[in-house]
Amino acid sequence: YLPTSSAAELTSQLQRLAALGEGQAPDFLEATLYDRDNAVIQAGYFDARPSTAAPLNRINVWYKPFYYRHVETALRSGAFQESIPLQHFLHRFTRSIFWELEDMIPFSNHPLYRALWGWLGPPEVSLLKLAQGPVIRRASVYAHVVQESIMPLWRLPEGIAKFDDWFGAYPLLVFPVRIFDHSSETGGSSGLLTPRAAEIEQGEASGLWVDLGAYGVPRAVREGAVWDAKENIRAMEHWTREVGGWQALYTDIFCTPTELRQMFDFSLLDKARKRHDGVDAFPEVYDKVKSEAGISDLSAELAAERAAAKKGTAAGRRSQSAATSVKSPPRRRSRSRSPRPIRG
Repeated sequence: YLPTSSAAELTSQLQRLAALGEGQAPDFLEATLYDRDNAVIQAGYFDARPSTAAPLNRINVWYKPFYYRHVETALRSGAFQESIPLQHFLHRFTRSIFWELEDMIPFSNHPLYRALWGWLGPPEVSLLKLAQGPVIRRASVYAHVVQESIMPLWRLPEGIAKFDDWFGAYPLLVFPVRIFDHSSETGGSSGLLTPRAAEIEQGEASGLWVDLGAYGVPRAVREGAVWDAKENIRAMEHWTREVGGWQALYTDIFCTPTELRQMFDFSLLDKARKRHDGVDAFPEVYDKVKSEAGISDLSAELAAERAAAKKGTAAGRRSQSAATSVKSPPRRRSRSRSPRPIRG
């Protein structure tokens, strides 16, 4: 567990750890950001025989603190190491539903609650959603955030600052991810996640991105103000497209079908759909991931796109007409000759 005290230091340390050679690079690498500056990096290594320098910690025993609260102690006590059984580590966020359980049950990490009721485990999220009517569902979207933006790693400080402005919800999840470029194998596309050539590491066929995730109640809502989910999430989506990143599509999206295709590369999927006659048999990706009716009203954005497309088409026709008139050779006028008079 490595504490950092600035976004720049966090980015630098993640880049350093990810660049280590085989046998030295962590098998698991992530970080938890507790405010705009302070974070703790978790670098995990497989170890069949834990050493005495790394005491065993079964983090998911019901009476123990939530994992992210345990990690936070590194900000006060400094760097440390421990051994965690693999099953416990893979379920490190299960008991606390990442850190959202404390929004549902504010005292759920209290020692007394954990000791008496911690064995019950967290509520089943799918069952909670079944009990939500359309009114509660919409209210939760506009008073609660679940969003992820996958951006080039070097842009992480900028992303953290923007997440603070858009959401102001902490902790933030920081998951580095390596994106591979397969365009040479497929003839120009790597599938939905096609990285920009400028982000590929020199001499490599991949680049480092980072998944920045916000889950919880936005700062504005906590302060009793109005938080505009549509405005802020659309701003996040626009910036993510701009920097060559991607949005996690399990979240509530506020983009249009055109904007989704600008973010993701659908060329290989479109070819496969045509090849297997699936265009009319299966829905578009957008139709599968968009929020249900009543959550995101995009009528103004869709109308603006149609108007822009119509304007562009008309401008294209005028341009084509002008080009044709310039290129076409001038027509010769036919002269009607009057018959010569007959002289007698």
